[in-house]
Amino acid sequence: MEEILMMSPLGIFILLIVIALPIAWFISEFRWERRTRLVLGCLTILCSFGVAFIVGLFERMNSNAWFGYASKQLIEATVSELEAGRTNQVLQTYRQLQSEFHPTYENRARYDKLVERAVSEMKGADTNGQQN
Repeated sequence: MEEILMMSPLGIFILLIVIALPIAWFISEFRWERRTRLVLGCLTILCSFGVAFIVGLFERMNSNAWFGYASKQLIEATVSELEAGRTNQVLQTYRQLQSEFHPTYENRARYDKLVERAVSEMKGADTNGQQN
């Protein structure tokens, strides 16, 4: 609710249009002439395409940030462990990650959880005092 209250005036205006257009179109089906119904219907459909485009754009940006952050953690852990001379630990972790990661278009394939576990396994050699 706080997000709506903190919206810019343009955001509030667009939100009101998105809500008002379908309502006006529905009302026009029972009260107004054919031309008004057609115009309101077309505007409502075009507005729904715009909303879907914007939601898709934000979801793509969110996914890029999400995958980018997880990949950065993996790269940083890999570099630090390789610099420490733990190549066997890194290879073992990558082999396990390779067998568990199955990319899909349906979801994010638990990429963040797999990377988080791989990073902790790579750094596990530091905490256990093991050096491979």
